[in-house]
Amino acid sequence: MARPKSIPIRQHLRKLFPTKVLNALARQTGATRRRRKVDPAMLFWTVVLGIGGRSRSLAGMRRAYERASGRRIEESSFFNRFNAGFAKMLRLAFAHALAATAGAERALQGALGVFEDVLLTDSTVVRLHELLERSFPACRTNHTKAALKLHTVMSVRTAGCRSVKITSERQHDGPVLRAGGWVKDRLLIFDLGYFRYQLFACIDRCGGFFLTRLKGHCNPVIVASNRTHRGRARHVVGKRLQDVIAGLHRELLDVVVEVHFPRRSYGGKTHRDTQLLRVVGVRDERTGAHHLYVTNVPVDKLAAEDVRAVYAARWQIELLFKEWKQHYRLEQIPSRKRHVVEALIFAALLAAVISGALLAAFRKKLKALANRIPQQRWAALLASCRRSG
Repeated sequence: MARPKSIPIRQHLRKLFPTKVLNALARQTGATRRRRKVDPAMLFWTVVLGIGGRSRSLAGMRRAYERASGRRIEESSFFNRFNAGFAKMLRLAFAHALAATAGAERALQGALGVFEDVLLTDSTVVRLHELLERSFPACRTNHTKAALKLHTVMSVRTAGCRSVKITSERQHDGPVLRAGGWVKDRLLIFDLGYFRYQLFACIDRCGGFFLTRLKGHCNPVIVASNRTHRGRARHVVGKRLQDVIAGLHRELLDVVVEVHFPRRSYGGKTHRDTQLLRVVGVRDERTGAHHLYVTNVPVDKLAAEDVRAVYAARWQIELLFKEWKQHYRLEQIPSRKRHVVEALIFAALLAAVISGALLAAFRKKLKALANRIPQQRWAALLASCRRSG
């Protein structure tokens, strides 16, 4: 007896991307003007769901399209579909998928429960064909001529990507992240690549919170202490932070510091500003040194004892990058054409979003047993299904 088709999965995918929506995006972006032999919706599913197939090549995708549609198609007719319009169509489809899956959320626990959401931001590098050096210049040109960066913001509540920006590898991380109303009541966690006092002030002004490591050369003045110590405790107020850290034996340091930084220039004049920040030092039991963290989260929202554990949540975005590259072949970009590269990048990201949506639906069915399906294992399972299919 033949196995029944996975109708619920197909229905879930079509609900996420109705054929009408895909056809409308194709017309809007110019991905297709006349359907002829290549159907835009069929092409979309072939490229996105076939991202983990045996061979990530345009020729392999053409063969997969012919098997799915039952039609033979000339190479040139198929390859010409990978144009600027199709790349834009996939980019808009990715934005549509992020908006459609925003409701699949989980509750934040413990110290994270006081925030609306926790957002992790970082970037990952993807190497490209050397002929793309002009469009995406790399940093280490002695072994890689062309490479791009995916600047990503990840939501802990949804366990998935919230936004992605593509730049060349030479683009510094800091200026790419811009705070706005979307940070309100949310905690942003990022590494030293985004360390800018101007960014801190903007996040604070927008009603958001941030947590990152303090740069080693920073030596602000301590203006207040958030902890009271008994006995012969060192007096730290009024002293430079590095002078206090040098001889500190406490397990925790929780102080308020004052920093001065320049604003952006207007009319040829640069104005300076002042900001009060909270610095938490956590002693490393192995080395005895203190790891310093800077934040604007008040003491009543985040205890000093929880700062290191909360910052460790940043590791989740590294797992997301690993999933993209290992299971969705993000690093396999077999083309020297910019439009094809962008299309394959967003196809991989779309496959990851669709995988997350299917996992959320599957966990909903499992109810109490939902946590038995780790995301990395689920991604590996889907990738193996696509390779065998």
